[in-house]
Amino acid sequence: MQIEVSKSELAEALRALGKLVCRTAAVELYRSLRIEGKENKIEFQTVGLDEAITYAIPAEGIEAFCAVVNFDEFRTIVRSSRNKSVLFEYEPGRFGVDHCMMRTFDIEWPAERVETGDCESTELPRLFIGYLEELAPIVDRNDYRPVLRGIHFCKEGIVATNGKELLHISLSLPIENLTIPFPHAVLATRSNDDGRVVTWCDKEFRYFRFEFGNWRWTGKALCGSYPDWRKVIPEQNKLNRVVTFDIDCADQLAAFLKNVPNAPPNNPVALSMVDSTLRVASESGMRIDIPAEAPIDWGDFKITVNKLILQRLLGEGHHRISFGEAKGPFIAQGGIGRYLAMPLASHTEKVVQPQTQTKEESKMNESIPNNVTAPMPPVATTINPEPIVVNPLDELATAIDEFKARLRAMFDESTLLSRKVKEVALANKQKERDFVQAKRTLERIRMAI
Repeated sequence: MQIEVSKSELAEALRALGKLVCRTAAVELYRSLRIEGKENKIEFQTVGLDEAITYAIPAEGIEAFCAVVNFDEFRTIVRSSRNKSVLFEYEPGRFGVDHCMMRTFDIEWPAERVETGDCESTELPRLFIGYLEELAPIVDRNDYRPVLRGIHFCKEGIVATNGKELLHISLSLPIENLTIPFPHAVLATRSNDDGRVVTWCDKEFRYFRFEFGNWRWTGKALCGSYPDWRKVIPEQNKLNRVVTFDIDCADQLAAFLKNVPNAPPNNPVALSMVDSTLRVASESGMRIDIPAEAPIDWGDFKITVNKLILQRLLGEGHHRISFGEAKGPFIAQGGIGRYLAMPLASHTEKVVQPQTQTKEESKMNESIPNNVTAPMPPVATTINPEPIVVNPLDELATAIDEFKARLRAMFDESTLLSRKVKEVALANKQKERDFVQAKRTLERIRMAI
């Protein structure tokens, strides 16, 4: 039996199917691709620990068959094909791709989960994958809480947070408390097709299946209670400092931030209102003023935020930012969803000391660092100030950044040393060639004499 499949379509599908393949897995199952022909279609499937993704290609009059091959070997053969179509040849125990016979594996492939009992089916809005792409950068895939490594579905829409940022996209989805794992395979499909999601419960676990276009993604929902994100959103009447700017100004600000050098670990930039303009200034001295509207006078109010957070909200199309307190959360709107983030503690803010302080108290206050690496509540000024308690996670993050900087410096130095070793080796080879050439010249001279 021979089957022809479009090379471009298959190569595009393999890019997403490969997201679930683990090349270093000890079990062959997680390095494999199952190719199955049934019901006038060919299905290609890869699996992970708790999820599976399938791509179907229509094929009229196809006979039923099933073959399991190594994913990387199959993709290499498809990429090296010089034809517009890839030819499949199947015989019992043998599977060929463009006349190249491949090894097949006798693996017990896990059965795809199907809905049992009561299940809920919900139609997905068009461009739903695009919403997931906007939520993906917010997710912290290394969070110690498994439930925060995914995207949460609720009746108000879909939500993602990493503890410092939160993005809520309002959608009409009658789905109650479903948290899916990070959809890296789904994002790689780049599909814009309509679809639906089916959810059901089996014993103590909850499962889901997304269907869109030729794709089918099935998996187990993340266990645990998702944090009540509604409680962290401040009331609108407390966000009394609002700034609005148009899209052209947002593009100018985004271009400016792209040229601002990074200042790890927090990359601070200060925002303030000066004469009907929004001023954004970095620690390096770079500054930009863009026309903006503010309903009330900000006065001396200034807020410091992470440059990457500002870039992210601009990239999502937001052009209206509402601030409350200098150290409270702010909300950006006008683009995709509702974006909430925490500012940084002011880097220029200093503790005001009473005029009657002693020399010992002055030395104690000077020893307290002014640079706070994480948002902290304001410290009240007292005659005997208590030491500032720094979040251990922030200290760990700072230590990791410093360690990475040292690693980069060591890597650069090792690269330089390696280059010098190569230069010395080339110089030695050149000297050897010169020696051999001089020796041959001397031998010719002796023979001529």
